[in-house]
Amino acid sequence: MDAALPMTSIDPRDRVALRDWATAGRAAFLQPAPTEEALDERLAEVADHRLTAVRDVVGGEERVVATLRTFDAEVAVPGAEPVVVDAVSTATVLPTHRRRGLLSRMLTADLERARDGGLALAALIAAEAPIYGRFGFGTATRSTSLVVDHTHVRFRPDAPSAPGSLEFVPAGRTEDLARVHDRARRARPGGFPRDAAWWAAAGRRGEGRWLGTRGHVVLHRDEAGVPDGYVAYDLADTSTGRVAGGTATVADLSATTPAAYRALWEFVTSIDLVRSTRAADRPVDELLPHLLVDPRAVQTGPVDDFLWLRVLDVVGALSARRYLGAGTLVLEVVDPFGLAGATVRLHVAPGERGDGEGWLSPEVSTTGAAPDVVLGVGELASLLLGGTSAVALHRAGRLRCSPADAHALHRLFATPEAPWCPTWF
Repeated sequence: MDAALPMTSIDPRDRVALRDWATAGRAAFLQPAPTEEALDERLAEVADHRLTAVRDVVGGEERVVATLRTFDAEVAVPGAEPVVVDAVSTATVLPTHRRRGLLSRMLTADLERARDGGLALAALIAAEAPIYGRFGFGTATRSTSLVVDHTHVRFRPDAPSAPGSLEFVPAGRTEDLARVHDRARRARPGGFPRDAAWWAAAGRRGEGRWLGTRGHVVLHRDEAGVPDGYVAYDLADTSTGRVAGGTATVADLSATTPAAYRALWEFVTSIDLVRSTRAADRPVDELLPHLLVDPRAVQTGPVDDFLWLRVLDVVGALSARRYLGAGTLVLEVVDPFGLAGATVRLHVAPGERGDGEGWLSPEVSTTGAAPDVVLGVGELASLLLGGTSAVALHRAGRLRCSPADAHALHRLFATPEAPWCPTWF
């Protein structure tokens, strides 16, 4: 580990320092230096974020050779209010300075700061899985892609529907979209917030943005006129000769009710001259096929990891969510970094399910009792939102326990919907 290179904080309001920081970060991802317009957007985006840089003297000039950006955000957890997490992003090291421990220094210092500040979790989207698995992060949500063949789309007569209306949203008018997204992301484990800077950037359409020059946004309102869903999509003319064959690409579709969700998909799949729709970063348990007479009209692509979590406080992380199953298990959580190792008793008592959805509150405490399950801190992170099977982890040799206890752990952590995070950060 190269402790000689200084690790410093960057003032996100300092345009010159931010340009140097952003240039190094973009270079690590094989991107050009930011334009002045991009730098303006970056200034707004990171105004209240924590920026770290490692500097070295290169060619007689001091330059940024490694970067890290973190900020406080929320992640929705099963059955409870979203929990504040340390969101980690822009973790880069220039190719000239690899394998010198720079990422380890920056990330370890930040995770210790977050833990000491009372946060139970950190979150990131991993560019390379082995790197962050090594730091104790585990896959918490997964996403897939869809290709919908419009010629085979016919909605079932019993598919949810309700009176409502659709309207095109002018570029830059994102207030209703932001409100819909915020309600929707709180309702499903893995949901992540989008701040004002995110929506401001989304309102500016063009090449390389949320929506391209041929992009559109359609808002759905319920019978009372309340916005309850939207779809953002781009169009491309992929016709052969004079045979119509356009393609719609959904950048974002969010809805707070099944009826609004159905109305938006029905709209997209019935656009004149468009024969297919593609959508990326969709939930692995997408509802659309279940609404169709022919579910084969929807083809799903590869399933990829998306949001990763890192447990910083075992008791805090387990207490933050609610559970559908009942039972008692002693868990020994092993953390090679020494940040969050603990042996805890997780007890979920059967009882009144007064919230109408069946969620039960846990009792979590440290204990000296012998563990029923021994697992790594990354495995706990993967289980936490309900997106990974404890039985599968046990069969893979990643949990030390009996098959019966693996099944008991699976029942405790299971959720009705797969966790999903469609927001890059």
